[in-house]
Amino acid sequence: MARDNEEFTMIFNEHYTGLCRFLECLMGGRSGVAQEIAQESFLRLYRLETNEPATGEARFWLYRVARNLALNELSKRHTRHSLLGKVTESLRRKTPDPEEILEHEERRQIVLEMLKSLPEQQRAALLLREQEEMSYREIAHVLNISESKVKIDIFRARGALRVRWNEAASRNTS
Repeated sequence: MARDNEEFTMIFNEHYTGLCRFLECLMGGRSGVAQEIAQESFLRLYRLETNEPATGEARFWLYRVARNLALNELSKRHTRHSLLGKVTESLRRKTPDPEEILEHEERRQIVLEMLKSLPEQQRAALLLREQEEMSYREIAHVLNISESKVKIDIFRARGALRVRWNEAASRNTS
């Protein structure tokens, strides 16, 4: 065992939920697969014996490994239509208005379709920034790219989403 149980438990408790959430979006809402990949990532961290990341670096290592495992899983299944998360379920009220539910679901589907149309690198960078609230430096570390590439990817992703949202809004009003 490369890490002591107390340290590993602390890392697991701190990062498991966020890692699952990130993976679920990356995998198109397939929470079972996301949890399996997250567990495999933690298992690999636990089994590391040489060149193990320091506790402060474990987050970046986990996200990088999990992302790579997720991309491998997507390749195996020949699906590139990822990002169908269940983020809105956690924010729903107890007794929502049926009309609000329909409008919310329509907006959610539009946004998910827009996100699915983004290149994987842009989508991953945007998710890590907006959903996981990582800094550009942290995202660069996770995705193993330069900070300037992260900034460009996020800028382009936001721009593309803005254009697509405005196009969708203009179609709905005409």
